[in-house]
Amino acid sequence: MMIEFNKPKIILYCFVLSFALISFFFLAEMSVAELCGKWGEGQKIGVLDHNLINEASGLQASRNYTGRLYHINDSGGGNFFYISDIKGDKTQKIRVEGESSKKLDFEDISVGKCFDKTCLFIGDIGDNRVTKDYVEIVIVPELEQYGTFVKPLKRIKVKYPDGPHNAEGMAVHPNGDIYIITKEENLKDLEAYPAKIYKLSAQKWQDEANKLKMLDYIGEIDLRLLNPSGTAYGQVVSAFDIAPDGKSFIILTYENAIEFNIDFSKQHIKPTSQLKEGQDYNVIELRSLPQQESITYLPSGQSFLYNTEFHWFEAPIIKVDCLD
Repeated sequence: MMIEFNKPKIILYCFVLSFALISFFFLAEMSVAELCGKWGEGQKIGVLDHNLINEASGLQASRNYTGRLYHINDSGGGNFFYISDIKGDKTQKIRVEGESSKKLDFEDISVGKCFDKTCLFIGDIGDNRVTKDYVEIVIVPELEQYGTFVKPLKRIKVKYPDGPHNAEGMAVHPNGDIYIITKEENLKDLEAYPAKIYKLSAQKWQDEANKLKMLDYIGEIDLRLLNPSGTAYGQVVSAFDIAPDGKSFIILTYENAIEFNIDFSKQHIKPTSQLKEGQDYNVIELRSLPQQESITYLPSGQSFLYNTEFHWFEAPIIKVDCLD
């Protein structure tokens, strides 16, 4: 028996299918964040309180409480974090209860979801001598008001799959995954090496088992290729943050910043040589501060702040806005 095809219906079906496919790819393309085309000149909006924050090594803007900043001090600063307003005023010191690492070296702080709460994630990830068997991430609840101390919800001991690394950049993706970007360098000899990126999935760190967690290696970024005219100080990662929508991230170096149009939850890390300036990343020229080791997006994702841990003179808080 010969089957007869209804040609008008077939043509209509093909048209609808083609339109659907085109729409899908168009929307998929549109869902990828666009990089800021032009960043403004940094403006001083405040100053850190040196009596409390004398070696600032981490900075995070709250997304729940407008105008609130979280800070940490570098190694030797103790088991504390700090709260201020966006100008650096009204600084409050909060002790994190419990036993901390004997080689405590807080390097970055982030905010993110944890279970049914919003939490602060404090990265005890510094390891200048590259000898630690593990590093630690301390998770405390974000509260409207704090007393002089807070009990952590969780302390996570994490291990690199390929041996110890020094790191100063840690951030939490909106999906709860934690990312660490290492600081690979020999600055005494003015040498920088590719930064390695590791992930601790939300599923893994939320596991109730109190055991050492293994980080997953997901790729590397060679800042020497993206900032070839800079010195080694502009080719190592001194801080890192993920945009509030998760679609981009920003890296701070000792000379400038670099924003990447990469969503860790959806995209693989391409070889650095394949990244295209203006599409995958943009180098952001900054008013360079001595020993700048802190950066955070503001909740809009259209501005960021950075500051310095240098404490021999005024430590400004600098705001940079996207103009285009």
